[in-house]
Amino acid sequence: MRSQLAGLMAVVLMSSATAAPAPFSHVFVIVMENTGYKEAIGNPNLPTLNALAQKYSLATNYTGVAHPSLPNYVALLFGSTFGSHNDDPRQSFKSDNLALQLESAGLSWKGYFQGLPSVGWDGGAAGHYGKKHNPFMLSADIAANPKLRQNVVKLDALSADLNSGKAPNFALIVPDVCHDMHGALNCPRGPALQRTGNAFIKTWTEKIMASSAWTGRSAIVITFDESEGGDKTGGGGKLATVVITKNGPRNVTSAQPYNHYSLLRTLEDGWGLPALREAGQARPMTDLFGP
Repeated sequence: MRSQLAGLMAVVLMSSATAAPAPFSHVFVIVMENTGYKEAIGNPNLPTLNALAQKYSLATNYTGVAHPSLPNYVALLFGSTFGSHNDDPRQSFKSDNLALQLESAGLSWKGYFQGLPSVGWDGGAAGHYGKKHNPFMLSADIAANPKLRQNVVKLDALSADLNSGKAPNFALIVPDVCHDMHGALNCPRGPALQRTGNAFIKTWTEKIMASSAWTGRSAIVITFDESEGGDKTGGGGKLATVVITKNGPRNVTSAQPYNHYSLLRTLEDGWGLPALREAGQARPMTDLFGP
């Protein structure tokens, strides 16, 4: 009897040790622009980013996968750049992607874009908004589907969704060019531009973590699309990527070689979805998100 009981306990312990982790509750990915790792970490104009990097988890060997911007956003959603090497917003990609995977799995997703003229708007650029930073509208399947386009909304809608308890499982949050630390001719420049980007990060991380969506296995990821200054490490340059979790690791740095495909792989694994294209060969960021 004792041996049978011991055997049963061993099976239970082995099962619990190998059990799959709980799926992500909510993941909010904030993508800033054109700032290399050395320009972000230790920068006094980015106190919030650096405080979060120190308190939570920081990837110290994370890279973009291409230059310029558009193929990096496509990589984050589709697991491939499809050979794109330009920012032409007329490009369209008719392939499976994370949003379509989530839709098929009965999970929710939304893109929140600062400066977007209207819900599901499919123009190339308007004011400080650019379609090249909106991978959802670069998806031929989403752009052609009026129902799915309702998930591509203005940034202001995020406050309402957080306050009403309607935050999606996956949220992509993209500031306009005056708040993403890249800038345009009529935006603040230099340190002022960086401080504006830091204020954006502070505002939205605080709102998310104060909401009812910040529960269970939830996370915020702050990353950049690509670096500046000709850095081609990994294809798109070395980037600071911070992972903030509700119940995961604290005070962690990881020197593992990660990139945008690694982030996509981590999200797909976290929701039990098959890895798309290059994400299938990428290392998941488990040490930063936790089990």
